Amino acid sequence: MPVLTIIGAGSMGSNHVRTARTVREWRDVVVVDLDRERACTVATANGFGWTTSVEEGLAKADAAVVAVPSELHEDVMRQIIERGLPVLLEKPVAVEFAAAERIRRSAAEQGVQVLVGHIERFNSAVEELMRHADSAVHIECRREGAGAGRPVEDVVSDLMVHDLDIVRALARSREGSDATINTRAAMWGNGGTEHCTALLQTDAGMTVTLVASRIGQFKRREIVLTQPVCQMIADLVRQSVTIHRLQRTEFVGNGRGSFRQQGTTEIPYLDSGEPLVREHRHLVDIVTNRKQPLVSLDDGVAAIRLVEQVRRAAGPARPAAAAVDRMSPQTERPLAD
Repeated sequence: MPVLTIIGAGSMGSNHVRTARTVREWRDVVVVDLDRERACTVATANGFGWTTSVEEGLAKADAAVVAVPSELHEDVMRQIIERGLPVLLEKPVAVEFAAAERIRRSAAEQGVQVLVGHIERFNSAVEELMRHADSAVHIECRREGAGAGRPVEDVVSDLMVHDLDIVRALARSREGSDATINTRAAMWGNGGTEHCTALLQTDAGMTVTLVASRIGQFKRREIVLTQPVCQMIADLVRQSVTIHRLQRTEFVGNGRGSFRQQGTTEIPYLDSGEPLVREHRHLVDIVTNRKQPLVSLDDGVAAIRLVEQVRRAAGPARPAAAAVDRMSPQTERPLAD
């Protein structure tokens, strides 16, 4: 049974630690964070060992999880790649495309398997959408919620990147591995970085609209897949899918005139286990059986390319005043996401 090292004990890192405790396939887990108190608190609460040294944490590891701030990914990944360890690298791969490309080349040269942490790909609702992607005409994605003060990146790299990865996977399922996605238009909401709307199109003609927002009033993760014969609505929070099929429409002469529509609604049964647990079990499979990552480093780098396309299309943005007020000053960036 493999030993796992989790680097970064912040919000996402602590979730990985919690999940690792429930995945029995890990023989042992070591938590690494530069913040001694945080590393100790998170590790001991889950019955694991801890250290503030990345080198020490990787000494006996069979695999690693990288959940540090994105700007630290390249440095931490260099140390892991030198050891040839399979790794789960949290999204985004890097802050900039050039850094993501350097990570990709280095991992390829050393033959290191990297699973990128686009957690929604392990969501059962997304898996159901993938089974119906071959005839998609249009995709709508909405990812909204109230900002909690944690994000240090714009909403495209923080939230929309999830849906850009999903859209790319759906396009590849529909059009093949050579599917090309072009950004047609994008704009920041009120000129700031807390809200963005984008319009994309594939070379084969499928269109995509995306909205990502940190100024929403409730958590919303929804994808609508429109096909010639049906429309699928996926709720990624509840991991549910509803399929609507129209059978007939008619006007009814009842004196005033009414419109009547008849159709069917299908609700497929989905195995809605926690996506993060599925992701960890997939990492175990990569370590023990050399299985190919569901979300490869190539996929993660391609998502960063789309992020940069959307940013360029949206043009310069200014930080929204509300977002600045919510975010406390940061004088130190420890190893935490």
